[in-house]
Amino acid sequence: MTHFRIRRSLFIALPVTLSVWAAETGEWSLAGQEGKCIPLSALTKKGPEFQDIQSPYQLVEKMRSAGHKAEIKEHKAGSRPAVEVRVPSRDLYVMFVKSSACGANEPAKK
Repeated sequence: MTHFRIRRSLFIALPVTLSVWAAETGEWSLAGQEGKCIPLSALTKKGPEFQDIQSPYQLVEKMRSAGHKAEIKEHKAGSRPAVEVRVPSRDLYVMFVKSSACGANEPAKK
């Protein structure tokens, strides 16, 4: 439990570093129903301020700088690690997955 507490404090203290880190670790998608991946552009349905979001860390940083309470939780178990972002004041609850993992659970076409 201490591990998560320490990591969460890093998100608050080092938002610029996290944005750089997130950009270097690959592209993200939103997790959809039945394991499908949805492009991040779908976030624009929630408002124009979500237009250029590229990672869960960037979304949290943007919401916090706008005065919203944003929660982030990394889920690393299983074959499809994910990052959950919650912004209750915006009624926003999304799960990010690496785009590279999107095709991992789909059966191969022959």
